[in-house]
Amino acid sequence: MNSFDKKFFKKYVPEWQEILWIVHEHFLIIIDKILLNLFFGVLMPVFLYLESNLIQEYLQFEFLEGLLFIIFFKTIYDIFNRYNDVWIITNTWVVDLDWALFDTSNVSVKHDNIEWIEVEQKWILDTILWKWDLIIHKIWDDNFLLRDAISPFKAIDEIEKAQAENTWWIEIEEDNEEEKFDKMMNILSEMVDNHMDKKSEYQSQHSQDLKEKAENLKKKSSTIDLS
Repeated sequence: MNSFDKKFFKKYVPEWQEILWIVHEHFLIIIDKILLNLFFGVLMPVFLYLESNLIQEYLQFEFLEGLLFIIFFKTIYDIFNRYNDVWIITNTWVVDLDWALFDTSNVSVKHDNIEWIEVEQKWILDTILWKWDLIIHKIWDDNFLLRDAISPFKAIDEIEKAQAENTWWIEIEEDNEEEKFDKMMNILSEMVDNHMDKKSEYQSQHSQDLKEKAENLKKKSSTIDLS
């Protein structure tokens, strides 16, 4: 992942999340669209206009220029649209970004909610061109699908690493909770022991006082007044 991708797509994820990888569609997808735009939007109209006197009679050249500008901007839009239709893999989420000029969709799935990840090839050429359909199967929910992804196995590696790190932190937190519980139980045990020691000490002192009072009373009761 280049630094431009990381900076460009940072606005689509919270600041506290770290972008690990960006999964793009294969560049051949946009090349197909560009070739179609050039053929049907540029070559065919220019050829028909130059070869047909009837078209030249009814349509001015400015119309052809306007059509060329439209095809140019459509090609730019297709390139930008392809660049923004990505998966953003962060340390906690996978963000499915589906960009459009007036309707951009941004759907996220947490790593804990991923049941398994599937890689699918439909044609023999997909292996040569190094492109696959990448599918995330979520727990009790719909799936994420990115068609004709570039190098999906790198994306899978990053997701699995993030899942392992998140699991490690959960285990540490659980251990910390157990340690806190043990410390609390030790404190309570010490408090109970101290209370019992003080109670025993008080009872022992109280018994000693009672014995001394009893002996004093016994001495007084045995004294005979002869006056």
